[in-house]
Amino acid sequence: MRLTVFVLSLLPAALPAADLPQFRETTITSSLTQGYQIVVADLNRDGKPDIIVVDERGMDLAWYENPTWERHILIKNVPRTINLDVYDYDGCGIPEIAMGHNFETDPARSVGNVLILKSGADPRQPWTAREIDRIPTVHRLRWIDLQGDGHKVLLVAPMIGAKARPPDYADNVPVYLYRPGEWKRTLYTDQPRGILHSITPVHWQGRGEQLMTADFLGLRVFLPKGPVQISKGDPRPCPQCGSSELKIGHLGKSRFIAAIEPWHGNQVVAYTQAGKQWKRHVLEDGMTNGHALAVGDLNGDGRDEIVAGFRGAGYQLYVFTADDPNGDHWTKHVLDPGGIAAADCKIADFRGDGAVQIACVGASTANVKLYTRR
Repeated sequence: MRLTVFVLSLLPAALPAADLPQFRETTITSSLTQGYQIVVADLNRDGKPDIIVVDERGMDLAWYENPTWERHILIKNVPRTINLDVYDYDGCGIPEIAMGHNFETDPARSVGNVLILKSGADPRQPWTAREIDRIPTVHRLRWIDLQGDGHKVLLVAPMIGAKARPPDYADNVPVYLYRPGEWKRTLYTDQPRGILHSITPVHWQGRGEQLMTADFLGLRVFLPKGPVQISKGDPRPCPQCGSSELKIGHLGKSRFIAAIEPWHGNQVVAYTQAGKQWKRHVLEDGMTNGHALAVGDLNGDGRDEIVAGFRGAGYQLYVFTADDPNGDHWTKHVLDPGGIAAADCKIADFRGDGAVQIACVGASTANVKLYTRR
């Protein structure tokens, strides 16, 4: 294990926040082909969060069992798996998995299989799979509780529209809805445009969850009355435009939006609310192929931190802390100075001690690391 030291101030602190803890890193695996996504879920009903790892260039989908991190195969022969989400829609105690594979960026070459995986009596044994649809360039899958009644439906989005072509990808992108058991494709919206990189369920207003998107049009939340623009994201001409990743965080009772901009971009951005407007704060602009983004309260001070990393040359993993209650000033810390080309990170209490930790998956580094408090 290597002790990670936080360094590198971004802006002077206006009001002091709690110090970040020191973290030690543990390598869960270094045997991936090209890591892309991690999903945290308790798959064996022991109360400990396990980790499902999407290996984009691998052939199998596997999960790692907490706390030994033993690897178990979920399903074999699923090339170009790109994304998944979990939800126990039948109440069996083990979540089902919605996943997409055979992803390619060219609709003509992308089959885009959408599968539902279900566990048997022993989740350590291979799961059964049912194909429910095929969507070329299938890219994001998310379960969402639209009514706020605890019953979720599945949203599935391709990365681009069927007529989109580089470099500007000038086409609208559909988001489809599926109800468990029926699995009938229904159009939810066709208003995203360009590269639709993120679809995220958020509690924005009212009882249920709403869809927030990050695409070439920036950040928007889809309310019953229609989409509401939060920000246009990066103002440069497309394809260096809009937003790529998004997460919702909180500074006390106030929420903020963390984003990576533009698509696979160089910037980490925090949006804070000022009246009816959202103020854009660029916290970092030196990344190459930014992709990993997570938010969570790492030091217990009531202010969520932002974890962000990039996959390109000189890859590093950062933590950003808000120095004041309004999020007007932030400090950048280096969590990992070159040990992981982070494609995705999640924050959870993996040890069950009430303190959260960080798990990240690397692309070219082909690894999964867990960063725990010392």
